[in-house]
Amino acid sequence: MAKKMLGDIARHISGQDEKMQTLVKNCKTLSCQAADVKETVEAEELRSGKKRKHVVDNWLGNVEMMENEVQKLESKRPSLLCGRIDELIGKIEELHEEGRFREGLLLDTCKTKAEPLLAPELTIQTSMRNIEEIFKYLMDDEVWCIGIHGIGGVGKTTLALHIYNRLIQDVGTFRYRPYWVTVSQENSIGKLQNEIAKNLGLNFSSEDDERKRAAKLSQTLTSENRVLILDDVWEKIALDKVGIPNKVNESKTWKLILTTRSLDVCRWIGCQAKYKVQPLNEEEAWKLFEEKLGQQTELSPEVRDIATSVAAKCAGLPLAVITMAGCMREVNDIQEWRNVLTKLEELTMGQEDMENEVYPILEFSYSRLKDEKLKLCFLYCALHPEDRNIKRDELIGYFISEGIIDEGKPWQAKFDEGHSMLNTLERSCLLENCDSDDGFRCVKMHDLMRDMALKITKAGHPRFMVIAGVGLKDIPAEREWTEDLDKVSLMGNVIKEIPGGHSPRCPRLSTLLLNENRLTKIADSFFDHMHALHVLDLSENRVLEKLPNSISDLENLTALKLQGCLSLTYVPPLGKLRALQELNLNCTGIKELPQGVDRLVNLKYLNMERMFQLERLPSGTLGKLSHLQHLKLSTLGPVEVQAKELKGLRELKEISVWLSDIDGFKQLVKYLQQFGGQLDKYFLAVLDRKSDAVFEGNARDINRVLILRNQYNVNGGGEDGILLPYDLQCLRIEGCSFARGSACLYDDVFPSLCGNATLLKECELISCKGIESIISSSTSSYSSTSFQCLEILSLNGLLDFVSLFKSKFLGFAVIAPSCGTFSNLKNLSVWCCPKIKSLFTSISLLLFPNLKEIDVRYCRQIKEIIETSFFPNRDIPLISLPKLKKISLVHLPELKSIFEGRMVCESIEKITVQKCPKLRRLPFSLPIVNGQLSAPATLEEISTRTIFLKVVDIEWWESLEWDHPDAKDALLPYLIS
Repeated sequence: MAKKMLGDIARHISGQDEKMQTLVKNCKTLSCQAADVKETVEAEELRSGKKRKHVVDNWLGNVEMMENEVQKLESKRPSLLCGRIDELIGKIEELHEEGRFREGLLLDTCKTKAEPLLAPELTIQTSMRNIEEIFKYLMDDEVWCIGIHGIGGVGKTTLALHIYNRLIQDVGTFRYRPYWVTVSQENSIGKLQNEIAKNLGLNFSSEDDERKRAAKLSQTLTSENRVLILDDVWEKIALDKVGIPNKVNESKTWKLILTTRSLDVCRWIGCQAKYKVQPLNEEEAWKLFEEKLGQQTELSPEVRDIATSVAAKCAGLPLAVITMAGCMREVNDIQEWRNVLTKLEELTMGQEDMENEVYPILEFSYSRLKDEKLKLCFLYCALHPEDRNIKRDELIGYFISEGIIDEGKPWQAKFDEGHSMLNTLERSCLLENCDSDDGFRCVKMHDLMRDMALKITKAGHPRFMVIAGVGLKDIPAEREWTEDLDKVSLMGNVIKEIPGGHSPRCPRLSTLLLNENRLTKIADSFFDHMHALHVLDLSENRVLEKLPNSISDLENLTALKLQGCLSLTYVPPLGKLRALQELNLNCTGIKELPQGVDRLVNLKYLNMERMFQLERLPSGTLGKLSHLQHLKLSTLGPVEVQAKELKGLRELKEISVWLSDIDGFKQLVKYLQQFGGQLDKYFLAVLDRKSDAVFEGNARDINRVLILRNQYNVNGGGEDGILLPYDLQCLRIEGCSFARGSACLYDDVFPSLCGNATLLKECELISCKGIESIISSSTSSYSSTSFQCLEILSLNGLLDFVSLFKSKFLGFAVIAPSCGTFSNLKNLSVWCCPKIKSLFTSISLLLFPNLKEIDVRYCRQIKEIIETSFFPNRDIPLISLPKLKKISLVHLPELKSIFEGRMVCESIEKITVQKCPKLRRLPFSLPIVNGQLSAPATLEEISTRTIFLKVVDIEWWESLEWDHPDAKDALLPYLIS
């Protein structure tokens, strides 16, 4: 018997050893698969410019955790592990299958929905008729190229913008996907190729051969129904060299629309349809003029007669009408109107060319600006390249450096004044409001406005020389640098060198913009006769390695901008630049801080972010900069920043610091707690040294941000706990470990938040261990004001997450926090949380009256979105989410129910259900209209398709059970086909 028992034990141990060997072997195979996936996705990202799917990153993270788990098991006795080995073998098989990524690795950015472009409102009936006539050409299969031509200021771009927006809003009707490219006056083939490629989602950064680029563009443009809109074409374009096909593809149709001032351009390119945009007639011009004056401008009959004559002097050009009306808003005095009309008659007398006639009108509108500083702000915009969306904050930074804005004000007050000045220029219709691609507020100059501004600066004071964004290769000859120059802009060119002996005599020059070039060398003599220089911008010269020593003598310099000079390692001593107020060293290769920085006693702005090569920051340097108002630091290298150095900076209003040391992080947080009342804005991040920067800022009103990222143990309260500032607005935690069973925003983890997080707007938790819930409802320190401002809650890759709410005594999701806790939450997303089984109870759902979007994806165990087992006798109530617009449920294999009762969602716009095979019912309550069951009035679509599957999941749709026999027919028209 004993012998048999020993034999059984031996066989058991032998079997476990074999299983352990199988586990290790399978894990190595999985590791190789992960390496292949990572290499493939990185190569595809580089080649195509597209982004990887979130599920790819999550899978790679799961593989890494599995590797660590198997490595730990190898050191233990297999006989003691029993079922654990079998469990891991099963999980590895699941990961291996998931890693096949049959639906692809990358997001298909070309197929995502395009966003409308900001376009002036069309109020003139003629403009609407123009659009309809152009669309007739667009729908003609025999026409592939349409030219919209007419004089400047007549509204060609506005028409094209409305065509673009109409195409993207109703792509099903018009068949074409539009792409918008603005063409500058001197657009090179390479630059135009880059602009088109960017719109198509192609990446040409590693391809210099223009012929290969052209072939790729041509292939992509004709691969499906597309329309390319080229706005503001000045010169003839060799389409074949750019890669724009000059005919209709045999299998697909595609179109080209261009706007231009020249009919000759239309003829040369070969436009089959040429449409001339005519000026407005007098009736239309008056209607537009009256609308732009606004209701606040009350005109007497006498003034109205004069105003109609003023409108008529604008020659029917919408730009002139809008600008003139903008500068006459709230003017009711008849004498002033008469004076304006007289001056316009004098200015336009003898002008036979309507395009030339518009310039005096625009210049007159400029001259009516009462503040000389406003005029200078307007002219400053002309220093930028044509058609540039100019970020407001960057522009205001120049205004501050130039002294246009009152020097004595705090930093934030200066920016407030700058925004106010730009708003005034927008209201006067001299600048246009727009946004950058990354969402920042911008302004833009109409090309005629820019031409007018440059004419002003060539004829009088201030005197500008502007050769910006035109592909200039060499610095202008010395004879062009006249002694009366005030400002010079050579930004956005390809200048490589300022040669020795080049020493322009410009004793009045206050501004020199050489940013965004390819400078490798600047002669030491270049700055010898520029001692009045206030602003020197050399930023984004990525191969510039050193600055000339003559910069040390520019004692009147107030701003030195060097950001983005990646190769820059040498900056001469700066100690003599006592007037310097701004020093920007962001993204430079500097290893040692320039000598004399500690003597820059008037410095107000210091940016040292992303200085990853910096080896040393001398102790006490920062503390000597007593007037510093805005400080940005990155210390992911060996440099450390001591919080005590910041305590003497009593004028500090904004701070941004990245650290790699958790103890330094804690000290800085304590500093923020102690002195935070004086700060208008802060950004504080602690990252491990392998991390990249993770937060670039955004256009929303979030000024107080804290990020904690990677491989830190977040202990509970007490001496080792992490305090968070009371006035925090954005919290992001990624890759950290919490004590098992933690409620992340609970007083045992972040005690400073409980009862104090009244300003937190955004919270994001990514790939953190140990978090089982977000908050605990039983903590004594909770108040109804906690998290009342939270708008966005994003949970991604929380492997232990079970529920939003936790009660110490009654378990998960039974007792919710007090009303008001999440009363302003708008967006809730839960991704890749494998343990969660339900998201809400119908009682806790009452806490979310403003919820607009619910997004749940890749949670493999979730069975219900809204739990109903809570109710006795199946007495399930009707629940209401009055503001819910979007609900997305993706890849939830065990999901059986959204809600077993009925949901009233009066604002619902989009319902997305993908790969939820067990879901059999849509619980949305449908209204009755005229006695018939109808879809909600706001509903736009029901989607069951992934990006890569273009057909509806008919099998799932047909399997649904309906509460009412007519419900399926009511919703069917909204199912995307």
